[in-house]
Amino acid sequence: MGIFELLKKNRKNCEYVKVYSPISGKVMGLEAVPDEAFSKKMIGDGCAIDPSEGSVFAPVEGEVDIFDTNHAVTFEMENGLEIIVHLGIDTVDLGGAGFERLGEPGSLVHIGDELVKYDLDFIRKNAKSAISPIIITSMDEVESIDVVAIGEIKAGDLLMKLKMKKK
Repeated sequence: MGIFELLKKNRKNCEYVKVYSPISGKVMGLEAVPDEAFSKKMIGDGCAIDPSEGSVFAPVEGEVDIFDTNHAVTFEMENGLEIIVHLGIDTVDLGGAGFERLGEPGSLVHIGDELVKYDLDFIRKNAKSAISPIIITSMDEVESIDVVAIGEIKAGDLLMKLKMKKK
């Protein structure tokens, strides 16, 4: 077996997961997030988006949970991958003001389902930042992350490709 056949065989054993953008806006690295827990990757790895619109859509298929204050949405995929979309920084302090829940916690969602609407101007005026981290929290399952989007992105566009660890 030649080296190319071996590489092809190894590639077939890997699972890749595509994560689509949950928010429209400008893609940026986590180091730009004005919160150390996110910028230093204490919660997990991924990227952030400075939003241009006030809606959050499902980036993957899976079970959704929406925090009581509607400022963050989590997703758990069938393969165990967990993702959090955190809407702005210090938005928990708003107590839900400016956010409207559309999705149902515990339900199965499909890519592109709208889950939360928020008043972007209100968030910008009343929170530390509107920059929204998209974090893979189950990094023990992930071999590598490739943020494929650069600059402006629309919700639903491909944002990241994840190479999962072999099981």
